[in-house]
Amino acid sequence: MASLLEYLLNRYADKTATPEEKEELMRLLQDSGNEETVHQVIDRMIAERPVAHEMPEKTAQAVLQAIFEAEETPVVNMNTTPVRQMPYWRIAAAAVVLLMVTAGGLVWMNYNSKTQVAVNLKNDVAPGGNKAVLTLADGSTIVLDNEKNGVLAQEGNAKVVKLKNGQLVYAKADDGSADANAPVPYNTLSTPKGGQYNIELPDGSKVWLNAASSITYPTAFNAKERKVQVTGEAYFEVAKLVTANDGKRIPFIVDILASRNNLPSTGGARGGLGQVQVLGTHFNINAYDDEVAVKTTLLEGKVKFVGKADSLLLAPGQQAVAAKQLSINESPDVNQVMAWKNGVFHFENADIKTVMRQVSRWYDVEVVYKRSLDNDDPLFFEVTRNTNLSDVLRVLNLAGGARYSILDKKVIVQ
Repeated sequence: MASLLEYLLNRYADKTATPEEKEELMRLLQDSGNEETVHQVIDRMIAERPVAHEMPEKTAQAVLQAIFEAEETPVVNMNTTPVRQMPYWRIAAAAVVLLMVTAGGLVWMNYNSKTQVAVNLKNDVAPGGNKAVLTLADGSTIVLDNEKNGVLAQEGNAKVVKLKNGQLVYAKADDGSADANAPVPYNTLSTPKGGQYNIELPDGSKVWLNAASSITYPTAFNAKERKVQVTGEAYFEVAKLVTANDGKRIPFIVDILASRNNLPSTGGARGGLGQVQVLGTHFNINAYDDEVAVKTTLLEGKVKFVGKADSLLLAPGQQAVAAKQLSINESPDVNQVMAWKNGVFHFENADIKTVMRQVSRWYDVEVVYKRSLDNDDPLFFEVTRNTNLSDVLRVLNLAGGARYSILDKKVIVQ
């Protein structure tokens, strides 16, 4: 059993475990007869893996102890040493999360008061979902989460259609009623805090919007270029499009705007934070006003990030970071970048304020800090976004040890 457990823990820690392997690992962890073997295997794995992060003994023991202090599992006596380095303690955090996350959602766990850090609840908060507002060319708006599936409007030569899966698409109108010489209308799709949405643009490119984000686009692209404007965070899968005459690729350009301005218009990049010139690719843009930098992460293909003074050409797996200066991150954590689109919160070596900014956007809550966070340990955890706020805070308790309260759409960190 020890060899199987070690194999499954390694697969999970390396993010290669199948759903079936995750379920089998959870079963083994919850079996009351396995606690001693689990402890020994984790200790051996920690000793064998290279140092990635040193975790204070007190926090490390609390995390490991919490794994075994669910009501379903007897407590395991943990031997301590004066100074113990936890070089890859995410293995332990993974075990915690596995006990909590299943294919159907979150499994409630009640922890022994010796290691529990309280979550005081006045009002729990449900997770965000598919919510967005479509602003048409005439300024009228459609709240998409309230609309039935089907044709919502006609903009120029395009019909705006909401599909059964909630996706927004643009289909060419077949009645020929639109004026072919009229200017191409522009639409804006915007998500609130607590919302996300995905759209297929008129050229077939697909875009996923995270919470508190927007994209402005024409309802039909011309033969010279395809240009859109975004605020907040968006993931793009750009369709390859070439001209009919000479087969040249039609450029796809993303202007990145500051979301604190009014909704972008066709008049140019007001408050522009940069531009992404696309050569056929999959990439993510994070440009929230409350983040310290605009980050463009390339997953596939090739893009050029153009800043105010200089530019960078990205290869897959690289990230352009535009702050006071433009720089390149050669090895960003792609799992962390793409976690929001994959429906999870995923953090490695993150500070509490970075985590809480994402929590604030997804649950539409205000975060209030009642103490200094300068000496807090970095956070390592993963949990589904499709769960109530209180459940996320319970995982945060295990990962970092802060105290949280939910009161009137506010999270109090103390």
